Amino acid sequence: MPVISVDWWKGNDRARRQELVGELTACVSRIAGCPEEAVTVIVRDVEPGHWGKGGLLADTPPDVDATAAPQDTGGQQP
Repeated sequence: MPVISVDWWKGNDRARRQELVGELTACVSRIAGCPEEAVTVIVRDVEPGHWGKGGLLADTPPDVDATAAPQDTGGQQP
């Protein structure tokens, strides 16, 4: 019983989720040699503000320098 988890950004509509689930199910069923009914696909929609890459949240404006690490202010506002 293969289980596939997909995390992607929120905003994809039901048709795109259905296409993703259908394609992944068919592919895994073929490769694993199991019936499609045995394949489970879990799709999680994640807010870009809850997704980090390269030290920044995905909703960070593109003009922010990803190499500039935030300064530790000891809990104080800068």
